[in-house]
Amino acid sequence: MKNTGKILLKSRVSLIALLLSLAAFAVTITTSSVADDSTEENQPQKSSKHQYSKFFDEKKHWCDTLVITCTDFRFTSATQEFINDRLDLKGKYDYISIPGSIRNLMDSKTRDLVMNTFGISVRLHHVKRIVILAHQDCTIGYGGSSNFPDVGIEYKTICKDLKKARRLFGIRFPHLRVDLYYGTVYYNENKRIYNFKQIL
Repeated sequence: MKNTGKILLKSRVSLIALLLSLAAFAVTITTSSVADDSTEENQPQKSSKHQYSKFFDEKKHWCDTLVITCTDFRFTSATQEFINDRLDLKGKYDYISIPGSIRNLMDSKTRDLVMNTFGISVRLHHVKRIVILAHQDCTIGYGGSSNFPDVGIEYKTICKDLKKARRLFGIRFPHLRVDLYYGTVYYNENKRIYNFKQIL
């Protein structure tokens, strides 16, 4: 019995010692954290606002163009190549990629939200031109090519929406030039061939 009592006493003492050690460790961490915070407060910090402002004050060249495309992964590389090389816009454009390209612009419920998003780029980056790219077999925006009786009707439908988008931009941003393109793809010996046709 005496041995059992001694064991219990030793266990309690060990437990108390462990709890005190943990409490001391927690106090050390808290004190260290407070010291670090006060050290950071005492050090002079560079104003991120100043750095941000300086970047734009020194900027001599704004982007010329806002490019709006669909998010479809099948057209991503070809679209970037077309914009950078064929349109010669590399490093000179804002890029907005949204599902269905301008499809949400056609819906009066989402039109203002989409236009306001585009407007940020127009106002902040002094954009003078908008390039809108839509494409064949747009599943998100139009349900894909299978949703049309034939490719001719698909082309006419999407081109009609592109032209409507240009009119809407003309109302909201009359000073902007708006260029429209329709992308297609076909296979030649297991290789994808992309083409972007300008819609006048």
